[in-house]
Amino acid sequence: MPAALASSLGALTLLLATPAAATPGHAVRLGGVEAQGPASRSITALHHNPAMLTGLGGTGVHTSLSTGLDQRWVRRTTDAGLGDRITILNPTFEYFVGGNLSLDPIAFGVGLYTLGNEFHLNSADALRFHLAPELDVPPLLCDGTTESCPLNGGATTVRTDLSFALAWNVLSTLRIGATLHLPRMRMRFAYDNSTVLAQNTVSDTPECSTVEDPNCAERFGFRGVTRWLPGTSTRPSGIDLIVTFGAAVDVTRRITLGARFRTRPLLNGGEVTIAGDGLTCSPSDDEDSPASVPRCSVAPTVDAFVTQRLAREAAIGAAFVLGRSKQWRLDSNFYWIDLCNDVLGEGAGIKSCASPGLQRINLINRDPGSSLLPETIRYRGYQDVFGLDLFTTYQMRSNIALTFAGHTSSPAVRREALTAANSNFWRVGVSFGAILRIRHSNFQLIPGYGADLFPPSTVTNAAFDPSAGEQFLDALSDLNTDVAQTVLDGRARPSNAGRYSGLVHTFSIGLRWAERGLGVD
Repeated sequence: MPAALASSLGALTLLLATPAAATPGHAVRLGGVEAQGPASRSITALHHNPAMLTGLGGTGVHTSLSTGLDQRWVRRTTDAGLGDRITILNPTFEYFVGGNLSLDPIAFGVGLYTLGNEFHLNSADALRFHLAPELDVPPLLCDGTTESCPLNGGATTVRTDLSFALAWNVLSTLRIGATLHLPRMRMRFAYDNSTVLAQNTVSDTPECSTVEDPNCAERFGFRGVTRWLPGTSTRPSGIDLIVTFGAAVDVTRRITLGARFRTRPLLNGGEVTIAGDGLTCSPSDDEDSPASVPRCSVAPTVDAFVTQRLAREAAIGAAFVLGRSKQWRLDSNFYWIDLCNDVLGEGAGIKSCASPGLQRINLINRDPGSSLLPETIRYRGYQDVFGLDLFTTYQMRSNIALTFAGHTSSPAVRREALTAANSNFWRVGVSFGAILRIRHSNFQLIPGYGADLFPPSTVTNAAFDPSAGEQFLDALSDLNTDVAQTVLDGRARPSNAGRYSGLVHTFSIGLRWAERGLGVD
């Protein structure tokens, strides 16, 4: 069995668990495969539209786990054309735990769940300048020490939201609601920098003349978490609040319309802070390597923190009950995620982003031999996302309902910025499953499967351009040069040109207890 496959399957078994991240910060199958939109009657409404909690007709609890396999294929562009196909296999993981208390005309909800987790535990040497390979231990299995959880490879982003919802049935046909979210992010990533392109190269070493020379690479690794307690200047607190507002109206007894709006983080201008450890080291085991930083096996860590913006979003949807016996239910979810983070004075529109996923990395007391600046930028090339989910539920029998769904969304990452670490482009997906009442109880079992296809996408005009770094250095780092902005944005890196594609398999299982029956009405 290939080493990459063995590593992924081993991590998958140990993680026990979700849907692939359709877009950053958004899970398309939050509570499994059943309908979840702004007009859907589900406990996941505390995230999708809190107003719909008053439409459940009773108290309930819901828990779900999802696991799967994320397959990605990359063919880098070389001087001879497209290179050999590189296969990357990774696990996926998501969970949802939530409940609602109905006290007509109001309802309360609380939930703890993950959103848009991304696991990139594997990579390849050819992709090391955007996603370093050779992760020694899967991130979720580390005890938090550098010895057991080194920072020298792989990437993981896990966002967990603790949410509190309140809904009110204002009129017999009108519902409103709001949810308060406390987001917490756990993140790690590692990639190589070419010292040939460094802005503050320590010495002009003759051995380092080739941009992608592995002996002239400096690895940067980061591991951190959003800290809710008061922090220090080197490990700042990142606690923040996000609010979702929702409304729903019953047009008729069989038609419901719903809408939601979710704000950015409110306390820090839309930014969250992830504080932890940083590492600069030489990935080469060659003791004669010209690197001016210690080898990764012995390099010490320093305090570091990363700041990035989280998106606001909006969605509208409708639910229809069809059939003489009301055995069919159709739900829709059309959403917009503002990954461009446009605000007044910072640009507007889809093609001109104020902050296309930039991460600002601060290294405290970094190694003096490092080619990295104390504050540097990691460019990810995000853009606004538009997506559509269509759900169908069929009441087959009094204790069995079948669910089907189709999904599509626009790219979260601009085509020219696709890399092994960020390859969320056009997506087409399907889901199907069942809702099974256990005997004559109020417990329901919800198994399901989903598949998401990322069609081949070719990067020709690459956003990452090593020639920009060379020109900038030749111009003595003159900020007036045409390539200065490319360097300042963190895009003067080895090229990401190539062809990217992917397929994600998701298996989910949910368990729910609800006062209300199984019917789709």
